[in-house]
Amino acid sequence: MTASTPSVGGVRSAATDVAAASRAARLLRDAGQLRDGTPVRVRPLVVEDRALLLAGFGALSQRSRRARFLQGVSEAQFARMLPILLDTVDQQAHVALVLYAAGRPIGVGRLRRFTADPRVADLAVTVADEWQGRGVGSVLARELLARAGDLREIRTVVSADNPASLRMLARLGRLRSDCAHGACDVIVQLDRSPAVACAEAA
Repeated sequence: MTASTPSVGGVRSAATDVAAASRAARLLRDAGQLRDGTPVRVRPLVVEDRALLLAGFGALSQRSRRARFLQGVSEAQFARMLPILLDTVDQQAHVALVLYAAGRPIGVGRLRRFTADPRVADLAVTVADEWQGRGVGSVLARELLARAGDLREIRTVVSADNPASLRMLARLGRLRSDCAHGACDVIVQLDRSPAVACAEAA
């Protein structure tokens, strides 16, 4: 799977970009509202979203980058991650969503099932700096779990200085965490069905 549809010479044409944007717009669905009442919409991450991901990452502060990746990550390093962050998305084993407000993307969430046990998954969200603290992560978690089917457990690693993510995860079920050296290994037992948990995550 390629991340874009190149034209002659490997350069995307304007027509290709317009077609990709039109396709993405058709996938948008209402996703309720944030805690302050701002309406939001969600769509699946698609293979044409490489530029969207690069631009969104480039706008993140160093603090947000460390919170998401547990270390400082440069634009070049992030670009090298795209084969995993984008090209492996199949909306089944690797679910990824983009959340929009006021017509622009404000966050990305992803859920990746473990190969050894598909009922266990890693869950992560990235929220634009100016939209943090408004419930974006909770909406993304709710939407991801709504697509989770028989998921029973979340296992992830969260920066110890990222209490917002820990609170978000705690809303999903019974949380256990083991923190050391600035990072917390987190397990969330989904003691409710994903459908019930996602309804309560907002």
